[in-house]
Amino acid sequence: MLPRFRVTAVAVAVGLFVVALPDVSFAASNPTPTIVDQVIVSSFSEKGDLIDHAASAVYAGAWAHVVATATGIFLSHRGPGSVSFTFDPVAGLKFTVGQYNNLQRAPFASAGFAGINTTGPGERAGCARVTGSFHIWDIATNAEGTLTRLDLTYVEHCDALAPSNFGEVLINDSPHVGTLSASAARIVFPDETPRLPYVLFNSSATPESVMLRPRGAEVSHFWLIPLKASCESLVPAHASCDYLVHFVPPKPGTYAATLLVSAGGATTSLVLSGYAP
Repeated sequence: MLPRFRVTAVAVAVGLFVVALPDVSFAASNPTPTIVDQVIVSSFSEKGDLIDHAASAVYAGAWAHVVATATGIFLSHRGPGSVSFTFDPVAGLKFTVGQYNNLQRAPFASAGFAGINTTGPGERAGCARVTGSFHIWDIATNAEGTLTRLDLTYVEHCDALAPSNFGEVLINDSPHVGTLSASAARIVFPDETPRLPYVLFNSSATPESVMLRPRGAEVSHFWLIPLKASCESLVPAHASCDYLVHFVPPKPGTYAATLLVSAGGATTSLVLSGYAP
């Protein structure tokens, strides 16, 4: 059992909602790209963020549009709130693994700048001015240039304000263990205020036992709270388990830890880090 792993009967936290659906297939709106098997976006929001108003979510289904190529990504969700995610490399270039800084608003970025634009209940068309960055950790394409695999984390500041809209985009790149897939590979906390959603999906017809345990000296500064007590040890068949990850630093500084998730004789990890001002 995790130190500081609390099993509580809490409802979903105020200002946070989770869309947790079983894995399905998503067809891209562009006729050229091939079918994208799995798209999961962990969309997190700080208090004061103008995009999502501190409402964090995991989107794992009901995509209206999925266009994902080496020269641009556009994802839009069918749910309420005009939720969408746009990422562009520098014009004339293709995405590669690495850090993209000094972002401008997509698709209006100036020459030499990569672009980002996320929309949500607060800013349905995006922000007039954005700052931020994204990092591509893993990427692969097919012969047509369609993304067949992607792990991208991003941070966006609307109208150059300090509170951020941030998260991770996984395309066919969700961490898998046993019959389970996870909503995120890494979570970076900008401060200690948000409680962020983490989801384990079970696409099989059989319940999957799961063990969650810590690694790292600072793991006690991150709490994992299952929204159902049973999810501490079991993910039901054709269902999912929702958790809240909470950063609780004892003093200012930078902290890091790893949560190990074991099932079906295998183990995957969730990398956690955070900064307390």
